[in-house]
Amino acid sequence: MKWKVWGLLAGRSRMDKSMATYLDGMGESLVIPHTMFLLRGPATVVVDTSFESPEIIKAAYPQEVWRSPEEHPLALLSQLGVRAEEVMMVICTHLHYDHCGCNTAFPHARVLVQRQEVEYALNPTTKLMQREFFSPAGGFQPPFDRAQFQLLNGDQELDNGLKIVHLPGHTPGSQGVVVDSVRGRLCLAGDLIMVQENFDDEVPVGLHTDVDAWHRSHLKLRGLTDWVVPSHDLRIFSGDDRICELA
Repeated sequence: MKWKVWGLLAGRSRMDKSMATYLDGMGESLVIPHTMFLLRGPATVVVDTSFESPEIIKAAYPQEVWRSPEEHPLALLSQLGVRAEEVMMVICTHLHYDHCGCNTAFPHARVLVQRQEVEYALNPTTKLMQREFFSPAGGFQPPFDRAQFQLLNGDQELDNGLKIVHLPGHTPGSQGVVVDSVRGRLCLAGDLIMVQENFDDEVPVGLHTDVDAWHRSHLKLRGLTDWVVPSHDLRIFSGDDRICELA
């Protein structure tokens, strides 16, 4: 059975474009979606869970970020007929605050994450990454519950047409999900691919821990998948749509 895949626009923020495209677009403003993904097939799976709330984010890490009530993760899932209690698996591509902020909204889910990512998230090497991870090393309260985690060590083939692939570069433990979908083999690569230019033109993301690792992961990704869905690119959504059917 092939998977169906949706992208859900679960909030927005504004940042300098060069955070998405390394050394390119400095000084240009870019509005990005905080995209989570729903997979339906042999099971109901969520990939990434956006941020907790704009108020919590702005209080801890001042920035321009917003979300309408209709863009809350549970409201979006409800539009597709999915209840939080149905979701038994959440896959976090990495543990930045805007990818794991609503993990605990899925009370029955195990959360698949790389062991290396958890270790780094608890003690990042820079103040910037302490903020991005809401790390206790920087005095923050992480949004995730470690009791939900199922820790992975590198690539892992799941038994249902999904494959987890380790894709370091944006963070040390970043991972992607290769999906055997109704439209072919696609990858949700997290912030390794924030905008389409990262994949098509081999432009690294500006926010990274290791740009050489990013390039190695990009090369690995090209051999794994037919197409990649970027994590923070408004162009995947049409007009005012908050939900896009990808496959």
